[in-house]
Amino acid sequence: MLRTRTIRWVLLLAGLWVAGGAQCAFSQGNSQAPPTSKMPSDSSSGSQNPDTPPPAPPFGQNAPILNPENPPLSGLDEPSLELRALNRSFVSTAIQVGESGDSNSSNAVGGSQGDAVSHVLGALDLQKFWPRSDLFLEYLGGVVVGDERSFLRQLHALGIEGVTRWRTGQLTFRDGFSYLPDGSFSASSAGGLPGFGIATGRLGLGLPGVFHLEEGSVGTIPRLSNLASVDVVQAITPRSAFTVIGAYANDHFYHNTQLLNGDDSTVEGGWSHLVSRHDQMAIVYAFQLFRFPLNVGGEIYNNIVNLRYSHVISGRMSFIGEIGPQYTDLRFGIPEKRWSPTGRGVLRYRLPRWFLTASYEKFLSQGSGLFAGADAQIAEFTARRPLGRTYELLLETGYSREKRLAAAAEGLSEASVFNQGFGGAVLRKHIGRNWDALAAYRFSIINFNNVVVVDGSTGKTNHRQIGTIALEWHPKAVRIE
Repeated sequence: MLRTRTIRWVLLLAGLWVAGGAQCAFSQGNSQAPPTSKMPSDSSSGSQNPDTPPPAPPFGQNAPILNPENPPLSGLDEPSLELRALNRSFVSTAIQVGESGDSNSSNAVGGSQGDAVSHVLGALDLQKFWPRSDLFLEYLGGVVVGDERSFLRQLHALGIEGVTRWRTGQLTFRDGFSYLPDGSFSASSAGGLPGFGIATGRLGLGLPGVFHLEEGSVGTIPRLSNLASVDVVQAITPRSAFTVIGAYANDHFYHNTQLLNGDDSTVEGGWSHLVSRHDQMAIVYAFQLFRFPLNVGGEIYNNIVNLRYSHVISGRMSFIGEIGPQYTDLRFGIPEKRWSPTGRGVLRYRLPRWFLTASYEKFLSQGSGLFAGADAQIAEFTARRPLGRTYELLLETGYSREKRLAAAAEGLSEASVFNQGFGGAVLRKHIGRNWDALAAYRFSIINFNNVVVVDGSTGKTNHRQIGTIALEWHPKAVRIE
């Protein structure tokens, strides 16, 4: 009896062990084996088939056409080969004191008088960032004093740029204001001024010749210039965007009855398309209205259509080319309507030690106060490189030509063409973190096709050379939040 009961218990335990092993094996097999059938999905429930990839998220500021290194070609922003600055908000100041030798301090034609001049310039820069907006502001001002007591000039320039962004676009406001005694900062060459250059640089790409703050001039007649623009970019696909630009420029000459005041209003619309990672194309239409005083009695209406192409290799090279016709309606003197070409080419290239820029532009200009509108061409070349750890060298040269559209009651009625060649160099030495020493040289030659009378001087040619040595102090920037 005991034996039978023992056998019965052994068989029961063996059965339980076998059943447990089979259940474990079945569970493991089910967890590893792929399902052989799927339940049909219920479309009304909104569930997705697990084999279907999720839809792409909507594009935004990460869209290729909104890339700040290759922005829409029909807008004002330009491709940048510079390293991105840190997005930090700060206020920066700088003071520059220097001495210059000026071969033609009166900026006269037909003769020259050398003079030694001293200058004191100050710069105040503000850079402020918010989650969707940026603000850049610069004021540059000072005085230039000569050997004669009557030689005292004020220099003022103000630049502002504000950007606000939304998911698929942005709006940018720019304004450049300057009050200069002779059309340019005679105290120093380009690149030798304190500050970051917002107040004295160009305001963007736009039409050829439109967004320059300075043009050549002669004499010491004070000039007040202002150029404001609004640029709207709206992406419609990740690779395409529309742009709309409105701009207004004004030149006013004080204490004179000879040079021409004038203003220029521009409306521009365009479409840009990113063909590939490096190539972009655009088409632009623009309307310009040039207006001059009542005694000149004239307006110029200009319609432009341009095709643009760009090739950008981030951090190394960028090329922008554009060409198209312009239809000009001249409404003073003898009314005239004409067709002419307009265009531009800009090449920037970064070598291991050099940064090179070459450009050519052909456009209709306001006339620099000398003419009531002019066909203008300008070519420029700049080269910049570091020399060792503490030196920087900047070289620049260029040539421009302006031919008047028609004779006017004011302006330089004796001449119809003026040519200008210019160039310069700046060598800057960094002394510690807060001091710079610099030496600069700049020359300019302006030639008219006939003898002219400007600001009391008579001749065909204006020669000017300026050599400058200066010391600059720029204390550590102050962070703001």
